[in-house]
Amino acid sequence: MKHLLSKKIGLVFIIVQFLFTVGFAGLALYVDMIPTKYLLAVSLVLIFIMLYTFFSQMSKRMYVLGRVLSGIFCVLMLIGAGYLWQGYSTLDNMAEANVKVDEISAIVMADDAAQTIDDVGDYSFGIISEIGREYTDSMIASIQTDLGKTIQVTEYKDIISLVDSLYNKTAGVIIFNEAYRETIKEKYEEFDTQTRVLGQHQVETVVNVEEDDDETEEKEDEIKKPIIVYLSGIDVYGSLAKTSRSDVNIIAAINPETGQILLVNTPRDYYVPLSISKGMGDKLTHAGIYGVDVSIKTLEMLYDIDIDYYVRVNFSGLKNIVDALGGVRVYSDYTFTSDWGPSFTKGYNNVNGEQALAFCRERHHFGAGDNQRGINHQHMVAAIFDKATSPKIITKFSKLMKSLEDSFETNMKTKKITRYVKFQMDETPDWNIESVSATGTGGKTHTYSMPSQRSYVMYPDENSIKEIHDDIQTILDGGKLKSDKKGKKSKDN
Repeated sequence: MKHLLSKKIGLVFIIVQFLFTVGFAGLALYVDMIPTKYLLAVSLVLIFIMLYTFFSQMSKRMYVLGRVLSGIFCVLMLIGAGYLWQGYSTLDNMAEANVKVDEISAIVMADDAAQTIDDVGDYSFGIISEIGREYTDSMIASIQTDLGKTIQVTEYKDIISLVDSLYNKTAGVIIFNEAYRETIKEKYEEFDTQTRVLGQHQVETVVNVEEDDDETEEKEDEIKKPIIVYLSGIDVYGSLAKTSRSDVNIIAAINPETGQILLVNTPRDYYVPLSISKGMGDKLTHAGIYGVDVSIKTLEMLYDIDIDYYVRVNFSGLKNIVDALGGVRVYSDYTFTSDWGPSFTKGYNNVNGEQALAFCRERHHFGAGDNQRGINHQHMVAAIFDKATSPKIITKFSKLMKSLEDSFETNMKTKKITRYVKFQMDETPDWNIESVSATGTGGKTHTYSMPSQRSYVMYPDENSIKEIHDDIQTILDGGKLKSDKKGKKSKDN
């Protein structure tokens, strides 16, 4: 012991390694992502190295080697802690999303002389009369406060009537939610260049989606309970919190106990009552304009189910995730060249982020149009899931974590996500992914969001809806679908 005390440097090594060991162990327990069997093995190694370092510093011959090993393991623990914290903080940043952002714009024609809101005080302002009125009124109040006077407002029935008023000069400036922009461009293809944003106003709203009970989440065996997750793909780049149409509407029924996953695709043009439309039908994609909570409740009404969680991803997010995974192997039902350039052959294709985005966006080259695009979305989800749950993904961990942070958001709690990660690492279940799609017949009618004109819609096949409800229930009850219902998987079996 006197020899040990005389070697102050050796004592420093022991203290530093002890602090690193305690810190690493504490972090590992806190993030709760490492399975118990691996955590136990790591703990035994750390204890052994700690003891070796301690006793080596008592030896006149082994103290140098002890210090070298101590330094190496301190560095390894620091790196390991960095990976753990990076993973946890990334999950924490994208978890528990509960805010949506509505971006309200004041729009004039591109050749208008006005340069700021101050220049349009005497203009006639056009707004939508009812839908989203609380957001419009919020911006009007802001404008009137800035101008110091009341502005002239004219109400229009829907977004198309509103935009028509700008083009025909009935209104000098219009106010609308930017979530409508892509819908507007279906009629006015050059809208982005023919008009100009004069001013904007953002409104943040808490998204009310039912959450798990905290006490239930504390039970480890609850991780194997079946869940239903809504996967929403929004048709914009940039911020995920921004409200937008949902072009991808996939429900994933997941049973961790049996390893069964059912992906249900609902076409974007499906004509269904929205949760806020008081029974009037609308395209499913328009539900996203009013928030992810409206999309969720609308799908719950359609299939008579309860959705537990949602995940939102946009164009940027899909590309980033696929690239971070090092590409994925996706199944294509057809050979085709997309409007965005990349070509695909029938069967399995290795794709990068740009190719994955082109694969998911294409619909014009298919006889089934948007229905096939929805099926391709299912194939892509399955391909990403296969790659993300592969043990080989550990080599791309850092890149994947960086890509995930701004690529998608979910209302699932952080600790819940880490437990699913832990479950996947611990049991490595052999997931069986199947897919079904809702069907219907095309037609034209008036919709809740655009009542002034007839739009293309798909009228639901009620038998299809019932079958999907039954299929979801089968997965939740621990059963398997009949072989004639199975869709293409993302990998050969």
